[in-house]
Amino acid sequence: MPTENKKVTFDVSLVTFLKAIAIVVGLLFLYLIRDLLLMIVVAIVIASAIDSWIDWLQKKRVPRWLSVILIFALIIGAAVVIVSLLIPPIIEQAQQLASVLPEYVQTVVDKVSVARDVIGQEAFDNMFASLSSMGSNVSGESFSVFGTISGILGVVFSIVIVFVLSFYFTVQEDSLKKFVRSLIPMKHRPYVDSLVGRVQKQIGYWLRGQIMLGLVVGIMLYIGLSLLGVKYALILAILGGLLEIVPYLGPIISAVPAIFLAFTQRPILALFVLILYIVVQQLENHILVPKVMQRVVGLNPLITIIVILVGVKVAGILGGILAVPIATAIQVFLSDIFELKDEKDKVKLKDEICKAEASDLSGLSNKDRKLRESLREEVCEDGE
Repeated sequence: MPTENKKVTFDVSLVTFLKAIAIVVGLLFLYLIRDLLLMIVVAIVIASAIDSWIDWLQKKRVPRWLSVILIFALIIGAAVVIVSLLIPPIIEQAQQLASVLPEYVQTVVDKVSVARDVIGQEAFDNMFASLSSMGSNVSGESFSVFGTISGILGVVFSIVIVFVLSFYFTVQEDSLKKFVRSLIPMKHRPYVDSLVGRVQKQIGYWLRGQIMLGLVVGIMLYIGLSLLGVKYALILAILGGLLEIVPYLGPIISAVPAIFLAFTQRPILALFVLILYIVVQQLENHILVPKVMQRVVGLNPLITIIVILVGVKVAGILGGILAVPIATAIQVFLSDIFELKDEKDKVKLKDEICKAEASDLSGLSNKDRKLRESLREEVCEDGE
């Protein structure tokens, strides 16, 4: 029996088609300006972090505009002092490390001779040649001066834009709420105001907590590495403090170069460094984090790692860093949705109990009937 080919057709209106095109174009446009969006997100994070300090100064009868100027002056001044004190030794240690990096690799390979057999002679030679080239480029004068200057100017320009945006977000009270409110229909604006306020608080708690954790962890690592006699302790400690902003993955990544460099000095020293990082991590998890981050909405560890990897894939290292506050903001919104659903379920259950007839309880035992009746009186007493 011959089978008939049935044609399936879909009727798509012109309006629907135009909406689909608009969505695609909008997503493409957002992708093209992703760098600008990242700067805006960074500015929002900074503004959210310092907003509580500005509110505190306002309670002390300091005008908001003056509070903003004082806070930004303090931040910029502290940054200038820190950079002027740390940059020279960091550059010196970085150049020294880059120049001796191939030698350190050779030392490790000599101590662990099986590595050459495991990765293969050709792969080993390629890796060693790459490291040697990297060391000579960093320590010598073979890198492009123009490229370096261009990169520095680009970073400085981005920092200036971020500070200008964050200044705008903070100098006008509730400016972020007003901006979001202008994009939302009138009936949803009260909820959006509440949502934006709570998200700002969570992001502010997160950034201030991360800065505190980074400082404390960096100081502990510097003291520990210095006492153990590990070379380049300052760079390793700063790296450990900075990577604290990347949950779960950051401490692991920062421990790898420290253990590697310690191994090139003495293999047993690498074990002591590993123990140091484990102890610092345990102190952080069980003492620092509960105290510093107690107000921040917690994310599931697996979800955190996934959103960090997605952020890195989409927007590089900065995207990975900003993935956590963005995910935290989304979680605040989702928790509202789940709470709303629970409230609707409770209201529905209450209506069912209150509207139940006596005949609905006829098949129950006296004990169960009395329990249901008492529950009904308790639940429905407000409405009666």
